[in-house]
Amino acid sequence: MDPYTLFENMLAADTASLAAADSTLTAHLQAAAETHQTKFWLVENFWNWLGSHGVGPGWSDGITFLCLCLALAFTVWVVDRIISRFVIGFIKQRVLNSKTDIDDILFRRKFFGRLLYLVPLGIVLFGITIFFRGFDPSLILAARLITRSAIIFTLLLVCFSLLDTLNDLYQRRPEAQRRSIKGYIQICKIFLTFLAVILIIATLLQKNPTTLLVGLGAAAAVLSLVFKDTLLGLVASIQLSAQDMVRPGDWIEMPSKGADGTVLDINLNSVKVRNWDNTITMIPIYSMVTEAFINWRGMETSDGRRFVRHFYIDMGSVRFADQELLQQIAAHPATAPLAEASLELARASSPDNLTNLALFRAHIETYLFRHPRLNHDLLTYARYMPDITERGIGLEVYAFSKEKSPYDFDSVHRSVVEYVIASAPVFGIRMFQNPSGADIADALQGLTHHA
Repeated sequence: MDPYTLFENMLAADTASLAAADSTLTAHLQAAAETHQTKFWLVENFWNWLGSHGVGPGWSDGITFLCLCLALAFTVWVVDRIISRFVIGFIKQRVLNSKTDIDDILFRRKFFGRLLYLVPLGIVLFGITIFFRGFDPSLILAARLITRSAIIFTLLLVCFSLLDTLNDLYQRRPEAQRRSIKGYIQICKIFLTFLAVILIIATLLQKNPTTLLVGLGAAAAVLSLVFKDTLLGLVASIQLSAQDMVRPGDWIEMPSKGADGTVLDINLNSVKVRNWDNTITMIPIYSMVTEAFINWRGMETSDGRRFVRHFYIDMGSVRFADQELLQQIAAHPATAPLAEASLELARASSPDNLTNLALFRAHIETYLFRHPRLNHDLLTYARYMPDITERGIGLEVYAFSKEKSPYDFDSVHRSVVEYVIASAPVFGIRMFQNPSGADIADALQGLTHHA
C-alpha cells in the first residue's frame, strides 16, 4: 500500500472517531437538557470528561452519582471524627475545669453531642441540595426529605437533653423534696414528641402540618383508647403534684397493691416503691388518686411518732396498798428511783383509797415522763380504758417517741412495753392473758398432787 493511501485511511479513521466522540458528547448534552436543571460546575465538568472518553450518559450518571455519594460520606465521616475526637474532647475538658454545675449536667445528658450531630446532617442536606442537582429529581427529593426528618428528630433529642437538665438542676434544690416536676417534664416530652411526629409526617408527605392536625381530630377517639393509661397517668400526675399527695422519699403504705416502703421515683405512668424487705412495687399512678393509701410524711416531719399500747390487768390482783407494798416498791432496784414521785402522783389522783393499781398506773406515767427518748411536750399519759371487760381492766399507754425511723421507734416502744410488763409483779399486779396449754397442765398437775 502506497503512503498516500495509508494517509487517507488514517484520516478517515480519525474522522470517524471524532464523529463518534461528537455523537457521545451530543448525547450527554441531550441527557443534561432532559434533567431540566444544570449540574454543579465541578460535577458537570467531571460528567463531561467521562463523556469525552467514550462513557455513555447512563454510565456517566451512575459513576458520577456514586462518586458524589462516596465523597459526601467521606466528608461526613471526617467531620464526625473531628467532632467526636476533638470538639467533644475540648468541651469535656472545659466542663471538668469549670466551677458551675449546669455544664456538667448538660454534658452528662448528651446535650453537646446531640447538638453537634446537627453539623453532619447539615452537611448532608447542603451536599444534596448543591452537588446532587441535575440528577433524578425524585431521588434527590427523597434524600432531602429523609435528611430533614433526621434533623427534626435530632432537635427533639436536644430538647429532651434540655428538659432532663432542667429536672436534674431542680432535684438539687431543697423544694425538690416537697414537690417533684418529673411528671411535668414527661408531659413536655410527650408534647414535643407529638409535635415532632407531626412535623416529620408533614415533611415526608410534603403537606402543611396544620392540615394533619385537623385530620387527627377525627382519630382522637381511637387515640384516647390506645393511650388510655397514658392519659390517666397524665391527669393523675398533675393531681399528685398539685395537691402534694406524695413525694420521692415519702414512706407510704398501700395494702391493696402490697406496697409498704419508701417512694423511689414518680413518673408519668407509675410510682416506684421500695418495700422494707427491699422488694420493689410499681403502682399505677392513677391508682394513687382512686384508691386509699397512707402517707407517713406528716409523722416523719412532726415532733414525735405516736404509739399506743393496751394492757389488761386481772381484777383479782387489785388490792389496797399497805406499808409492806410501799416498802417493796421503794426497795426494788427497778422501781426505787421513781417510788417517791409515783407515790405523790398516786395520792394526788386517788386521795381517798390508795391501791396497788393506782400506784402502778402512777408509776408507769412517771416512767413515761422520765423516759429520755419520749417527747414530753406532746400528749403523754397512762389511763384506764372506759370499759371493763371479761379480759379485765384495760390500761392504755399513750406517748410520742422522739425517734421516728422504724428501727429506732421500735426500740423505744418495745422498751416501754417490756418495762410495763416486768414492773407489774412488783406492785402485785397480774397481767391478764388467756390460759395456754401449759397453764391447764400445771392446774391439772396441782389438782393431782393435792389429791
